Order: sequence, then structure tokens, then C-alpha cells
Amino acid sequence: MKPGFFIDRPVFSTVLSLLIVIVGIIGLMLLPVDQYPQITPPVVKISASYPGASALTVSQAVATPIEQELNGTPGMIYMQSSSSNSGGLTITVTFDVSADADLAAVEIQNRVKLAESRLPSDVVQNGITVEKQSASQLMTLSLSSDDPRFDEIYLSNFATINVLDVLRRIPGVGRVSNIGSRYYGMQIWVYPDRLANMGLTVKDIQNALKEQNSESAAGELGKQPVIDVDVTIPITARGRLSTVKEFEDIVVRANQDGSIVRLRDVARISLEASSYSTESGINGENAAILGIYMLPGANALEVATNVKEAMKEISLNFPEGLEYKFPFDMTEYISQSIHEVYKTLFEALFLVVLVVFLSLQNWRAALIPTIAVPISLIGTFGFMLIMGFSLNMLTLLGLILAIGIVVDDAIVVVENVERVMHEEKLTPREATHKAMRELTGALIATSMVLAAVFVPVSFLSGITGALYRQFSITIVVSVLLSTVVALTLSPAMCALILRPTTGKKNFVFRKINIWLHKGNNKYIHLLSKAIGNPKRILAGFGMVLVFIFVLNRFIPTSFIPEEDQGFFTVELVMPEGATLERTRKVTDRAIEFLEKQPAVAYVQNVTGSSTRVGTSQSRSTLTVILKPWEERKSSGMGVEDVMEVARKEFEYYPEILAYLNRPPVIPGLGESGGLEMQLEARGEASWENLVSATDTFMLYASKAPELTGVSSALQPQIPQLYFDVDRDRAKFLGIPLTDIFSTMKAYLGSVYVNDFNMFNRIYKVYIQAEAPYRATPESLGLFFVRAQNGSMVPLTALGTTSYTTGPGTIKKFNMFSTAAISAVAAPGYSSGEAMAAMQQIAREHLPDNIGVEWSGLSYQEKKAGGQTGMVLALVFLFVFLFLAAQYESWIVPIAVLLSLPVAALGAYLGVWATGLHNDIYFQIGLVTLIGLAAKNAILIVEFAKVQVDAGVDVIKAAIHAAQMRFRPILMTSLAFVLGMLPMVLASGPGSASRHSLGTGVFFGMLVVITVGIVLVPFFFVFIYKVKKVLKLERVSRIIPKEKILRKRKLFLFIAVVTVALVSLSSCKLGEKYARPELDLPARFEGESDTLSVENIPWESLYADTTLQRLITTALENNKDMKIAAAKIKEMIAAKRITFAEQFPEIGARIYGQKERLNYGGDNPKPDPEYGAKLTLSWELDLWGNLRWANEAGIAAYLQSVEAQRSLQLTLVAEVAAAYYEMCALDRQLNIIRQTLEARREGVRLAKLRFEGGLTSETSYNQALVELARTETLVPSLERQVRIKENDISLLLGEYPGYIPRGLSLGQQRLPDALPVGLPSALLERRPDMRQAELKLREANAKVGVAYTDLFPKISLTGYLGAESEELGDLLKSPAWFLAGDLLQPLFAMGKNKAKLKVAKARFEQEVYSYQKSVIGAFKEVNDAIITIRKAKEIRFAQERLEGASSKYLKLAELQYINGVTNYIDVLDAQRGYLDAQISLNNAVLNELLAVVYLYKALGGGYSISSLEVH
Repeated sequence: MKPGFFIDRPVFSTVLSLLIVIVGIIGLMLLPVDQYPQITPPVVKISASYPGASALTVSQAVATPIEQELNGTPGMIYMQSSSSNSGGLTITVTFDVSADADLAAVEIQNRVKLAESRLPSDVVQNGITVEKQSASQLMTLSLSSDDPRFDEIYLSNFATINVLDVLRRIPGVGRVSNIGSRYYGMQIWVYPDRLANMGLTVKDIQNALKEQNSESAAGELGKQPVIDVDVTIPITARGRLSTVKEFEDIVVRANQDGSIVRLRDVARISLEASSYSTESGINGENAAILGIYMLPGANALEVATNVKEAMKEISLNFPEGLEYKFPFDMTEYISQSIHEVYKTLFEALFLVVLVVFLSLQNWRAALIPTIAVPISLIGTFGFMLIMGFSLNMLTLLGLILAIGIVVDDAIVVVENVERVMHEEKLTPREATHKAMRELTGALIATSMVLAAVFVPVSFLSGITGALYRQFSITIVVSVLLSTVVALTLSPAMCALILRPTTGKKNFVFRKINIWLHKGNNKYIHLLSKAIGNPKRILAGFGMVLVFIFVLNRFIPTSFIPEEDQGFFTVELVMPEGATLERTRKVTDRAIEFLEKQPAVAYVQNVTGSSTRVGTSQSRSTLTVILKPWEERKSSGMGVEDVMEVARKEFEYYPEILAYLNRPPVIPGLGESGGLEMQLEARGEASWENLVSATDTFMLYASKAPELTGVSSALQPQIPQLYFDVDRDRAKFLGIPLTDIFSTMKAYLGSVYVNDFNMFNRIYKVYIQAEAPYRATPESLGLFFVRAQNGSMVPLTALGTTSYTTGPGTIKKFNMFSTAAISAVAAPGYSSGEAMAAMQQIAREHLPDNIGVEWSGLSYQEKKAGGQTGMVLALVFLFVFLFLAAQYESWIVPIAVLLSLPVAALGAYLGVWATGLHNDIYFQIGLVTLIGLAAKNAILIVEFAKVQVDAGVDVIKAAIHAAQMRFRPILMTSLAFVLGMLPMVLASGPGSASRHSLGTGVFFGMLVVITVGIVLVPFFFVFIYKVKKVLKLERVSRIIPKEKILRKRKLFLFIAVVTVALVSLSSCKLGEKYARPELDLPARFEGESDTLSVENIPWESLYADTTLQRLITTALENNKDMKIAAAKIKEMIAAKRITFAEQFPEIGARIYGQKERLNYGGDNPKPDPEYGAKLTLSWELDLWGNLRWANEAGIAAYLQSVEAQRSLQLTLVAEVAAAYYEMCALDRQLNIIRQTLEARREGVRLAKLRFEGGLTSETSYNQALVELARTETLVPSLERQVRIKENDISLLLGEYPGYIPRGLSLGQQRLPDALPVGLPSALLERRPDMRQAELKLREANAKVGVAYTDLFPKISLTGYLGAESEELGDLLKSPAWFLAGDLLQPLFAMGKNKAKLKVAKARFEQEVYSYQKSVIGAFKEVNDAIITIRKAKEIRFAQERLEGASSKYLKLAELQYINGVTNYIDVLDAQRGYLDAQISLNNAVLNELLAVVYLYKALGGGYSISSLEVH
């Protein structure tokens, strides 16, 4: 194609542009509209139920077999499961973004099928559903009525029968779910006592239902082959039942006497809800709520419109009094957000056109870019459709960024044509031909560079890559189209409509031209100074790089900014085990409060359910839907404002915990906004370990300033009733265990038997005991099973019940038991900082067998973390390669690259100043900014290189190119900056994204305009100079050989002196420390082992959670601990002093003095002196004196560290011991009070016997005396309890007060034995042993200090600066001074040798002190081992004594009542029993204390961390 083809064929150019516009308009009409593209990972959900089973049973019998098959599914990222006490199981498998959702669902279905053979039959009978989980809920539909006839059951089923199926058939609707549904079910409410009276079991009812409520084929008459039959008649019979009456008539048993037992005789049958575990409502009223989910790739606005149209038709057949509404409609937020983006788009377009007009100052010239920009943007829609994109927030934001970019090409073409036309007086056509010959290469180069900037980041994986692709491909397509238009339509229009400017321009244009001319002159002046001072510019450039590095570390990171989406959720958590009625009352109260808030439109509730734990009667989920954005523009109406008001309100609800959450930033990523962490029990970790770790994590997370709203989905201790089956008795009676469990399950767990038909649908039949028979544990006595001999046996005869606790919901993550932790970044902190804080807590405070993983959006953020550097590296690399290919040079592109960091600095500074975060949008803006800065740089470098190649001097070429390109660069950059202004100032829905994207680019371009355009020509010149300097012959001409030789001699001398000083400095006189010989015993009392208490942290030793909290509080608040921490700070500073003594000390001195001298009294003269000097003083540590002092300082510092550890060890033991002593006092007080009750009862009986004449008054008075004596014990014990509480408060660092109790003394459990470890390990384990050895090290170092004091000390002093007698000549008078000083002590009356003897004597003392400490530690361990062994023997003996005393007391009382003995024998027995009880109590305490003190003696009670001394 010949040059100027499109200039000469304007119609062809116009047709080409029209085709681009037509394709774009078609794309715009067909593009689906959504909030975000389909970037959420596919999720497949598996649901199963095992009615009546506990969470543990569901987890082991159902979840585990399925998970084993699912594990390792191709494309799977992670897998989560939740097993609940209601028998429900939910497993969600999350796949990689690139996975096909349909294929993933099929693969999961196949794997679940493989697991079915290992599942309980009830689970398979109930059905296992596998479905793709829709990413986001599009809208909710509610059916409600004020008519009492239409209760919740009616509404729910009416919605299912008449509405749900119609909505499912609407194109684009993926799933419609009945939230909190109450489907019809035939409920068989059994009377267990009637069944037992008739000799029937629940199994008989199940068999009768299965037999008489079933479909079966009866055949037909006349079926071939047959002869002489003319008609074929099918035979029908009643199969499945349909009505309550038909079920009531089912025959359960036909008796021999002709009587019949029907189902209605032993049960009440009713048609009602199949489940009452959840209930839904809207604004506190009963309602059926349908959640409508959209298919991936569908048009959200179109689907919502079709749903609303369908509801208009369906509602025509509604009964009177029934109404519907859409309380939640995500399309309102989507349409408002996209409307705001469109508004920003047109504002940016208007501002760009305005800048173009003011810059070109000609309506003809301004018309060309005004036409070119919309063509490029509209054409982009067509290519978006071809590539499967949608109109969403990201693509539209990309188009806003593209406006400022695509206008560049048109402006550059028009401006260059006008310049050529004006300077060379050519016609428009000739000027266009010449301008395009100059520009075509630069236009293509800039477009390729922009493509090089955006294309590589499109290949990133995961959600990050998907987000980048939305922007990058949109921008690249619009830029390429802009280039096509700039090479075709723009030059054609220039040749047609441009005219040479004649006449005087108006006032505004003249002022603009004057300003531009002045600006150009100042710019050239500044550029000339910059080129003349390369060192300053390079130093400044170095600072730019440093600032970028610092700001990149300093600015908080996050993934995507939080938006006000118009709703939030509230999870209300009642105490575990609370009934639905209790939960409903609190829910209604919360709804009533929320409804009154002016910003709230609807409050949707699902009581009895939680998104985190599933179905649970003690939980309720509220979805608070706010009014449209237009009605919430006043202050205090934002989603965060309403959430804050709600948080404060719920603080006054003592019976609940309330967790408020925003929705996920990207719908479908996680259950809610914020952070999702999984604590996993790995390896040998037990459920108790996980519970303990979760409590520890929650404790520290609640104190972390970076976190708020920290909550856990773990339900560790839900009240449960344990039924212990007597298996021997059951086997003896011939009763299968399956009969026992199936009977309990049927009565208490709602068993699904089979189905029935109604309303052309299939519903389920359930069996369950009537309400009064399943309310209390005593009801088990009414449940009977049939023995082998036909007799009816109650369940209470086959087992015993006891109350216990167990998990309410068991969650697993990647097959590990897990506790899901949810949190939100506190105000002022980013999600990246909050995640780092959570990881730090887990790393520092959780045991090694507890793993940490992320899920939901947090997983994606963690995966995307740290990609900024890689993205920028790719961008720089591709830009470099493209430019190198274009310029056929490896050096010239560096000039472009070196000018880019200043743009990044502007972006970072802008984001830092406005308090925004380093998120995905900022990174995309940064990439765009680099592309634009590179584009501006190319325009200068391209022109400059052409002139250099033509033989022009580099500096002149650079300055000329900068002068020529100043106006177009300024015009295009200002157009882009003003195009970004609406994004920086955006408000309304989706404004956070626009702020994050626009702010960095806006400020970055401002810096590019002001600083970047100076650096581009500077680096162009600099690179060319460096290129020349690198030639060797040039080097030899610049530096004479003699100068080089002189410098070499100087460097050689300095090197020799340095080596000598370093060699001498490595000398260190004195004896190196060695641990004294200790001759340790081979083992402790009893057997030693290789394990030690280091493997037993105090958190796992002391299982009582109350004691754990007390110890934690003491470690944080105890004043001695704080004093020890302050001491460590002091010793760190002291260590720093001794360390600094080894290095030179440099100071600055400025002085001035004026004195008058008159020696001899006849010659007075002034003697002024002025100076400014840097001073140096350095003592050379030739013999190691300063290093010995530093070693002593380090040992002193480490002693303070070990002292704090020793204090921690002691504090843990003291708190535990005091707590156990307090529990023992509580137990003793309880024993005394029980004894007191017995004494009072004894007085009452003695009085009755005395008044009845059966005994003497003496016995009665003896009883009174014993009562009074016992009463005196109570105040004394109460005093001891209070004093012990005060002792513990002191240890906790608190004022005296009540101390909470956990387990009673009898429930406290400590290990029977502790691993004592090897004797040699004790010295390393106990901090007091290490502290004693460090004292020895310090004493040894002080011996070294005293010894090296005997040798000469050499020091250097000097100064460098200026000194003069006249202040004005100061800078002209350089001065320097260097002196060495050697000091050798010769005579001091033996003082220095005496100091050495003193140091050695102290060292000898410390040796003996250390040996004594070691012996004392071994004594403590052996004493503790003996004590714990004997304490167990004593406790066993006291238990036997207490048992014998109890029997003796009962016997004595029985003999006294029968008149065999007198009351003195009873009193003796009572006293003996009381003494035995108190002694046993003391024995239990002593055994616990023995373990505590052994643990302390072995060095248990703190976490040792390796400490290296450098």
C-alpha cells in the first residue's frame, strides 16, 4: 500500500470507520450487563441428610467416605464440609477459575456415586444432591399476606407450586431456592405409650406404611398372545395414598379376635410442614422468600426484567390478600453503579474534548479528535462481544482509562499537520502527507508499546489475571482501533477540513498560547540546567527509586476496595442448645430495631439457620436491605453507618453474640466480606487441641488493633444427652442394637419412610413421636422395643443416660477438622495488614500441629499478593524489547525506561496522601500510567534519534525534540489528567473502585507532566554520553597515565594500612569461656527419657480454660513481668553502648572565638579564630579490651532475658498453685456446708427423739455442740478463700476482687507422669540455670577487660574542615589534622594488677555459685519426683479411708436409729468422715501441686526461642 493511500481515498477511510462503529453498536446491543465478569471460581455443592444423627456421626459415617472420593478431583482448589447435629451435611468443592463448571459437576457426581456403597442406607434413601452453586443471588422475591388463613406453610408451598417452576424456566435464571422453606409433608405423630400397650413397635408402623403406601403395577386383561378377545383392559388399583383420611385407615395389625389396629389408633396424622427447623420472614412478618440466582454469562438487567414481567402475569391468579415484592434486587445496585460509570465516562469525554479544543484552538482541528475518540470507544464494544466479555464495572472503567489514551493519537496527528502547514506554508493535503510520513512510525511504535504494557499482564493466572484481562484487553483493543483511525480517518479528515489559520485569535486562545510559549521556554531552560548537572539529577533519580521502594512497603495492601452494595447481614448467636422459640424472640426484637433505622428498607430473616454453621436453632441470619442510593445521600445513611448503629445496639443484648458482615466484594467469593481463615487440626492433633488453639487465637485476635469483628464458627461444647447402651443385656434379651437406635431415631429424629402424591407433586412421609413424648430425658422410658420372647422392653432398661457436651457442627477443610475464623480489617487498616496480623498470631501462639489456610476472597488475595513486582517487571521487560526492536539498539530504549519510575512515584504519593490502598485497581492504573509515560517519552526520543542519526549534536537534538513535542505532550497529558478527574472526585455506588483506579493515575500523570518530560531528554543525552564513554580509547584520552599511577600508589598505601589494622584488631588476649566440669548424674530419681517438658506447653498441661485465661492475664499484666520487660529494654540500650565503643566517633564542630592577647603588657593584639570541622576519635581495639567489654554487655543483657523467662516460669506455677489451692478451699467449704446440713438434720432428729422420750437430753445437747463447732469452721474458710482470691489478684496485676472458677477440684486432671528428660538437658531448659551460666560468662569477660587494661591503648584523633582568622575567608581556608596517641600504664601502685585479681576472684565465686545452682536444681527435680510419687500413694490411701469412713458413718447412724448404740458413736463417725473428706481433699490438692512444682522444676511454663548473638 503506497504512502498516503488513506489521505487520497477519504471515502474508503470513512467506510472503514463506519464499519468499526456498526460492529461496535451491534456489540453494545448484545453485550450482557453484570456487576462483575465471571471471575469467581466454580463451586460444586453436595448436600446429604442423616436425620437424627449427631454431628460426629455425620462427619464419620457420611462426610469422610465422600471426601475421600472427592479428594484430588482435577482442578480442585480446596474442599469444605459442614456436618451438623440436625443430621445435615454440606460439602462445597471450589475449583480453579479456569475450570469448566459443568464438567466439574459431572466429575463430582461420578465420585459421589462411588462413595454411595459405603454410606448408611438412610442417607442414600434421602438422596444426595450435587449442584453447581451460583455465584451470586440476583434478587429475592417474597410472598406475604395479612390474612391469617395464609400462614407460613401455605405461603411456602404456594410459592413452590405456583411460582418457583415458572421462574426456573425464564432464560438466564440458574437456580431458584425456597429460603427457609416449609414444604408439605405427611407427619405421623406417634403415641409411644399406646404402641407399647398394644405390643407394637415403631418398626411395625414403618413396615405398614411401606406395604400399604406404595405404587405397583397390576397388569392388563387381553395382553397378547390371546385368542377371541376383542378388548385390552388395563387393571388399576390404589397405590400411593394422598389424604390424611387414607393414611389414618392404614392397618397396622389385624388381631386374631377380628379386631384391627389402624394407624389412627396409635398416632395422629396431619398434613403440615415437613420440617420446622427454620422459618423465614420479611420485616418481622411471615413470608415465603425465594432466592433467584443467575446463570453465568446472562444479562443481569434483562433477567431481572423478565422475572418482574413473569411475576406480573403470575400474580393475576393470586388469591385475594396475597401480595409479592422484591425486597432485594441486585440489579438496582448494578444499574446505579453502571449509570455512575457512564456518567463518569461522559464527563471525562466532555473534559477531554474541551482540552482538545482549547489546545488546538480551531473548531475544524478539534472536530477530528472529537469524532475519532467515540469511533475507537464504540468499536471496542464489538470486539468485547467477540471475546465473550460483558458490560461490567471493570470493562467500563477500562474504557474511561482508554479515553485519555485514544485521544492522544488524534491530537498528535492534527497538531503535527497544523505545525507543518503553519511553518512550511503547505496546503492541508501536502502538510498531511509530510506529517504522516514523520508520524506513522511513532504512532505504530506507541501503540505497540501500549500493547506491550497490557498484554503480558493478561497472562497472569487466577482471579488476578481475569481482572487484569478485563482492563487490558479493553484498553488494548481501543488503542489499536485508535491507531487504525489515526492512520486512516484522521489524516483523511485533516486533508479535507483543515485550513491554514489566518487572522488574529481571540483573547482566550492568545492567553493560552502565551502561557504555552512561556512554559516551553521555562521548560527548555530547566532542561538545559538538568543536562548540565547530571550528578544532581542522578542523585534525585536514586532518591525516587528509594522512595518507590519505601512507599511500596509502607502503603497498606488489599485486594479490591469495599463498596456500599446496599445491604449487609447480621448473624445472631444464642447460647448453644437454645430453642427456636428463644431465638425467634431475640430475632423479632432485632428486626424491630433495624426497621426503625431511616436508611433501612427491608429486614429479611431466616431464623434457625446460619451461613457459617448451617441449620442451628440457636442461630438466626438477618439480611438488612437498605433504601436506594438516591434516598441515602445524606450523612449517616451509608452501609457502614447503619452497621455501626446496629453494633452498638446489639451490645445491649446480653443473651446473644452479633456478627455483622458486609457481602463479599466480588459476589460468590466467600460467605461474606472480610477475611476467612481456617485453623486445621493436622497430624496427631485432636479435637480438644483444635478447640484450645481456637480459643487462644480468638483471645489474641480480639486484642489485635488491626482486626475487628473476629468470630469463630466452631461449636465445641453443645449440651448433649449421652445414652449408654447395656450391650450385654440387649444381647441377653435378643434385642438387636439396630432396633434400639432405630426406635430412638424414629421417635426423636423424624424418620423419612416413603412418599405420597398431591398437587401433581411428590411429598414425603415422616414418623416422629408426639411433642410431649420427646421433650425430656424421662420420655425415653416410654419408648419400647420387642424382645426375642415377644415382651416389650423400655429403653431405660437397656441403658443409662447422662449429660455431656460435644460439637454442634464439625467443619472440615481439605479433610482436616477445622475452625473457620472470620474477621474484618479494623478502620484505618487494610485487608493485607489484617491478614498479616492473623498469620503472626497463628505463628507465635499456636502449636505446630495446628495448620493455617485461607479460603474465599482471602485465598485469592493471598495468592495475588506480591504480584505487583512481577507485573511491573513484565511491563518494563516487554516495553524494553519492543523499543529495542524498533530502534535496533539495546541502549536507546533505556532512556525511555529510566523516565518511567518517576511516574510510579507520583502514583504512590497520590495514593499515600489520600489514604488509599495498594490494590488490584491501583496496580492496573499503574500499568496504564507506565504505558502513557512511555508513550510521551517515545514521542521525544523518536524525534531526537532521527536528528542524532542525521548528525546533529545529542544535546541540541534532545532539546529541539523536547521543544517540538512539548505542546502535544502537554495537550495529550492534560486531556488524560482531566479525563481522570471525574474518577478522583467520584461519588455514589461503585465510587471506591473509581477512586482507587483514578487517584494513582491522576497524580502519576501530574508528576509526568512536571518532572517526567525533563527526565526523558536528560536520560536520552545521558545514555548517549555513557555509550561514548564506554569506549576504551575514549577512557585513555580522558585520564593521563601518570594520574592513574599516583592514585594506584595511594590506594595501595591505604590498603596496606587497613589490612594491618584489621589484622591487629582480630587479636583478642585473654582466656575464652568454657563451661566448668559438673560431673552430672546419669539420671534423675527414677527413669529418665529423651522427651522433656519442652514438648508440653502450659496451655496443654492446664486444661482448665479458666486457669488458662488467668495465666494469660498474669503474663500480660503482672507488674514483676512488666518490670522484667523494662529491665530488658535497659540492658539492650546498655549493650548498644558497649557495642558502639568499638567504632569511630565522628562529630561536627562549628566555633568562633575572639580574644585579646598582651604578652609583656606592651603589645596588645586581637587573636580571632573561626572554624567548621568534622572531628574523629577512635580507640583501636588491638588487644580486645573493647570486645571483652561488649561480650560482658551481651551477657548482662541475656541475663535479663533469662530472668524474665524464669519469672514467667515461676508466675505460671504460682498462678496454677494458687488456683488449685482456691479450688481446694472451695471444695473444703462445700464439704463443711454439707456436713453442716447433716449436723442440722442430726439436731432435728435428736430433738425429735428427745421429745419422744427415746433418748436423753445429753444426746440432744451433744448434737447442738457439734453443730456449733461445725458452724465456726465456715467463716474461717470463707476468710481463707477471700485471701486466696486477693493473692491471685496480686499475681494477675489487678486490684483485689472475685476470681472466676472453672472446673472443680475433683474435675481437675493433670498427667500422672511428666517426661523428665535427660539431666544434661535441664541446664539448657531451665532459664535460671542459663542465667547463672551467663553471670559466669560476664565475670569471665570482665577478667578479659582487666587483663587487657595492662596493655597499651592506641587511639586516633583528627579533624577535617576549615579554619581562619577572618570569617569571610573561612571557606577558602581548608584544614585537616590527624594524630595517633599511645598510652602505656607504667606505675600505678599495682592498681591495674589488683583489678585483675579482683576480676579473677569474682569469676571464681561465680563458678562455685553456678555449681551450687546446678546442684540445687537437681535437688528440686528429685524432690518433686519423690513428692509426686508419694502424693499419689497418699491420695489412694485417703480414698480408701474416705470410703471406709462413709460406710462406718452409715452403719453408726443405722445402729443409733435402731437403739443399738448411743449418739457419741454417731458423732465420732461423723467427725471421722469429715476428717477423711478434708484429708482426701488435701491429698488431691497435694497431688496437683506436686505436678505443678515438678513441671516448674523441670523448666516447664514458657516457650523457649533460640537466641543468636552476633
